[in-house]
Amino acid sequence: MSQAPQFGKAGITEIFGMLQTENARLVSIFGSVDEAGKPWVQYILDVDKREYRVLRVPADIPIPSATSITPAAAWYERELRDQFGIQVEGHPDLRPLLFHENWPDGVYPLAQDVRNVPMANRDYQFLKVDGVGVCEVPVGPVHAGIIEPGHFRFSVMGDTILHLELRHFYTHKGTEKLFHGTPAKSGALIAESISGDNCFSHAVAYCQAVELACDARAPKRAQGLRLVGQELERIMAHIGDVGALCGDIGFVLPSAYTGRLKERLLQECANIFGTRYLRTISVPGGVTRDISTTDAGRLRQTIKSVTREFAELAQIILDTPSVQNRFESTGVLKTAVARDLAVVGPAARASGMHMDVRHDHAYGAYRNWIFTPVMYHYGDVLSRARVRIDETAASALLLDEVLEDLPTGEVWADIAADINATGFSAVESPRGELLYWIEIRNGRISRCHIKSPSFQNWPALPLTMPGNIIADFPLINKSFNLSYSGCDR
Repeated sequence: MSQAPQFGKAGITEIFGMLQTENARLVSIFGSVDEAGKPWVQYILDVDKREYRVLRVPADIPIPSATSITPAAAWYERELRDQFGIQVEGHPDLRPLLFHENWPDGVYPLAQDVRNVPMANRDYQFLKVDGVGVCEVPVGPVHAGIIEPGHFRFSVMGDTILHLELRHFYTHKGTEKLFHGTPAKSGALIAESISGDNCFSHAVAYCQAVELACDARAPKRAQGLRLVGQELERIMAHIGDVGALCGDIGFVLPSAYTGRLKERLLQECANIFGTRYLRTISVPGGVTRDISTTDAGRLRQTIKSVTREFAELAQIILDTPSVQNRFESTGVLKTAVARDLAVVGPAARASGMHMDVRHDHAYGAYRNWIFTPVMYHYGDVLSRARVRIDETAASALLLDEVLEDLPTGEVWADIAADINATGFSAVESPRGELLYWIEIRNGRISRCHIKSPSFQNWPALPLTMPGNIIADFPLINKSFNLSYSGCDR
């Protein structure tokens, strides 16, 4: 992990000054309440890709909005208002973000007891595009199939999209509130329940935050096994995503084939680790399951076989003219927009942003390996597909080396968590930078903030839509593959 977080009062002017420079990227903004009941706002910045800095300001008086300096702050500041009642001056849009019409005004769940909240009936004003021939097309929040709920409101001229407004948080679970009072050693169970297909990344990020707070580190073999789990999760996610893109354009054979390849890896995880999605494996202090040399060799061979088949399939996909026609120049996310919104993960790297937590802020066993992030510059569906294809190959090569030479020793060490401390950790999940910031009081979590890559990236999706047709929306949406549950938390 990068340098330990720096706590202490920092003037809001200093923070904004850092954000106005090109070498500081906004990672997250979140609130907390100290033992005296005073509200604070924390800003996490990535400075020069060398260190994360945590700076905080008191919020018992209104704070100025950072949205005009970095548009990436917009959703975070709306969340501050919803969760803590913190007043943000100068924000261009302070409509409720997390809570819908049935949530009453003046009730702030992370600052108050919310066991008995009365129902309300408020109005929500969507943005409206006026003009001759402009129509609105609402999609969701209930969709066909089994995907999670999200509302998309299109303003169109004929089939051409002029504007898209999205509204989420139909699956808001109050996860950060659920962490309150949880023993620090037990919180990984909550963390890995946030986003089902990225559950291992969530567990590792949480465990590393606890370990940092406790001034402890997992054994080297445990760190190696965590790397194996994270890269397996990445490969499975990327293979599934490429197949889903093919399914959205009716290219059903690759869609089915990728499902078979992903299933092979899931079954191998079940055989070797005892769990298909690697749940309950990562815990504070290490991992709960070791693997034998025989199992490591077997896993190496399965990964080689699956990724070799996927590479051959990917070449067929990319060489197919109808795929090129649908993918290329569709849903372009410009580099400047991606930078303004601090987009992360494959979507960022497909738009020319050279960033990857494994490279910029190496953590765990990743400190022993040199990464060159996969990067494209066009920002379209094709680029996002290529990033996933190339990253799958890179992860396979890494796993081959790691599994051949796993460190020896224990896989878990007890840690003294009956403390009062703070800590945070960031990992590169399949969707991008995932961060946990925790505060422990007497061994229990008093505050847990989760910076989700989906929460970070959803605001960018509408900006890729103007000029495209409605029929391409599912394809563009799938090329980002953002999690509703992971965003809504």
